[in-house]
Amino acid sequence: MAEFTFEIDIYSDTICPWCYIGKKTLDKAIATYTAQHPDVNFKLTWKPFMLWPMAKVSAYQKGAILHAIYGPRAPVMFERLARLGALHGIDFRWEGKSGNSRDSHKLILLAMDQDDAASSSSSSSSTPEPTTSSSTANDNNNTTTTTKLMTYKQTKQERTITHLFASVFEQGQDLSSRAFLARAAVTLGLVASEEEALAYLEQGEQDHEAGPGQRVDESSARARQIGMTAVPSYVVQGRWQVGGMQGEDVWLRIFDKVRAAKLERQNDEGRDVDGIGVRHGETTIAN
Repeated sequence: MAEFTFEIDIYSDTICPWCYIGKKTLDKAIATYTAQHPDVNFKLTWKPFMLWPMAKVSAYQKGAILHAIYGPRAPVMFERLARLGALHGIDFRWEGKSGNSRDSHKLILLAMDQDDAASSSSSSSSTPEPTTSSSTANDNNNTTTTTKLMTYKQTKQERTITHLFASVFEQGQDLSSRAFLARAAVTLGLVASEEEALAYLEQGEQDHEAGPGQRVDESSARARQIGMTAVPSYVVQGRWQVGGMQGEDVWLRIFDKVRAAKLERQNDEGRDVDGIGVRHGETTIAN
């Protein structure tokens, strides 16, 4: 079957522990699928979505947030998070402060911008690397010319979101702390110094001019306009919306059906493309 690239937009919030588990599940599904289908690629783009846009900075204890959200159901949710987290190698810790996630989304956008710039530069200026293909090479040592694509695991955005989730939910860091975010930006190679990171985070905030914060706000608003009310939520190939934290088996079925529908040109309006309720134009699948 011909090469195929899955393009998945992920609406997520760094304050959301379910988004961390959802990321781990999607990562596992992608690893399984690419092992079975070496001819597919995945392009993941993380889109800002703020669950709590009016939250203050460093104003809340992490555990208290879940208690406030779930009330008497909080103990059950803590148990469920611990159980699901353990399945994916996550050791949730609930000590420490938390607050508004807006600045953390700015770093994710910065990483995306740098990935886009690197991809554009590579496609316009790089020389394809000659590679001998075992399927086409003959006695004359013919070669095929291919361009190595950057996998989603190699992107700065992927490394950034992974670092933020692990730092916040396993290492007690405060996602709303600019001091933490500045250190993270340097560690991730997004900026050369913490001073540069702080300047980036502050850009446009005092004079209300265009800046990364405005982009975060606009992305979150657009998501709500198309019907998203919770995260994680996903849009596959720009048209199929998948809501909620799906299991690996669900993702594998989605990949199969979306790929088949696209390659066979059978993705007409309103067609049930995966047999489990993901439809062109719909917003969510129930968990």
